[in-house]
Amino acid sequence: MKFKSIIFYFIFLLISLSACNNGNDKDTNPQSIRNNEIIETSSANDVSPSEGSAKSSNTILYILIAFVAILGPGLFFFFKIFIPLGLWYETWLSGIRVSWAVLIKMHFQKVPQELILKTLIEAKNAGLKLDANDLMVKYLADVDITVVSDTAIRATNAGIEINFNDLAAKYLAKVNVETVLHALITAKNADLNLTINQLASYYLANVDVIKVVEALITAHNAGYDEFTIDALKEHYLAGGDITKTVEAFIMAKKANLQEIHFPTIAAIDLSGIDVVSAVASAITPRVIETAGVSGIARDGIQLIMKLKLTVRADLNYIIGGAAEDTVMARVDESLSSEIGKALNHYDVLQNPFTLAENVEKKNLGTGTAFNILSIDVSDIKVGRDVQSELEIERAKAKTATARAELIRAEEKVQKAMAAAFLEGKLSINQYHEMMNTEADTMMRKNLGTSSHQNNENNNEEDHHH
Repeated sequence: MKFKSIIFYFIFLLISLSACNNGNDKDTNPQSIRNNEIIETSSANDVSPSEGSAKSSNTILYILIAFVAILGPGLFFFFKIFIPLGLWYETWLSGIRVSWAVLIKMHFQKVPQELILKTLIEAKNAGLKLDANDLMVKYLADVDITVVSDTAIRATNAGIEINFNDLAAKYLAKVNVETVLHALITAKNADLNLTINQLASYYLANVDVIKVVEALITAHNAGYDEFTIDALKEHYLAGGDITKTVEAFIMAKKANLQEIHFPTIAAIDLSGIDVVSAVASAITPRVIETAGVSGIARDGIQLIMKLKLTVRADLNYIIGGAAEDTVMARVDESLSSEIGKALNHYDVLQNPFTLAENVEKKNLGTGTAFNILSIDVSDIKVGRDVQSELEIERAKAKTATARAELIRAEEKVQKAMAAAFLEGKLSINQYHEMMNTEADTMMRKNLGTSSHQNNENNNEEDHHH
């Protein structure tokens, strides 16, 4: 578009020059030449001063017209192409001096003049002094002039002194200068002595500077000035949740937990444990109940008991210490052993809390992540009579043994009779007599047993009456 404008300007210039030449050239008609010669011959000595002055004025007028016709469009295209006159004048009124040579240089280097001039005006109004040449160099270096200047203006408004060149250098180093400045202003409002170079280095290390600064402010507002931003940075880079860690640390300190330091809380967080819940369990005891624990007293009666444990987490042993399941297993084993030591189940039923006290005295929480504060009995039931069941089983075993021996004896009798038959020592008639005698004996035995049972039944009836 600018090239076309230049071509149009040269065409217009040629037309203007041609028009001026046609106006000043003499008429070449022969008749006009003869008339002019006669006039010049006859009046060569009769020209008045006023006529000479008129001719001179016309010549000056033609020169001025030619000058305006030639120079006017040139000036128009010059300002249109090279100098944004209105914006330059606005800059000049703001007290900023930018030479036309600099603007022409911007044009040829393809630097947006409007961006540079408006940035200069905004910076001057905010009390920040910038240089057009410097801005042009930053722009050519791929610095986002708008972002960096707005950040510098915001820092100035917040009362923070930041060198514009340093800010541009951080931008080129891939630092999010807006985020870093936000973190710096937040820290300044909380009276924390941090520098933009420090926060920029954290940002380049992939640290969430805003989250780290907010966590540091939380700790300092709670009255714990021993916190440092370096410690929080290291915990963040290690994969920790600095917000939860600081919250848990403050909870522990407010609850007066002894010998609890930030490295301990940070280690709990890095172990994968919910550090806030862990600290809460160390502050507030909680009650857990065992499942039914079975034991057999010395009198052979089974007892089933449940215990309630009041426990509190021990933060110093929560990493690597035995978990809740281990504590419960220890309690179950100890309770079962105490039931087994009882002489009879009546003693346990009369005073079950004695067993609970004996279990508590064993300090079963040692080496675990929990301290057992108290143990109480929540339920107790009588189960099976194990001794009677064992006696019944023994009787059944004896009966089975006797039957086996009887069968073996009968086998021997049968074998002896078979041998007697073969040897001719026992006849058929003798065998029948023997079997009849045995049958009579069994019948008499059965009759006696039946009569004895009837007598017992009659006695029971009389007793009831």
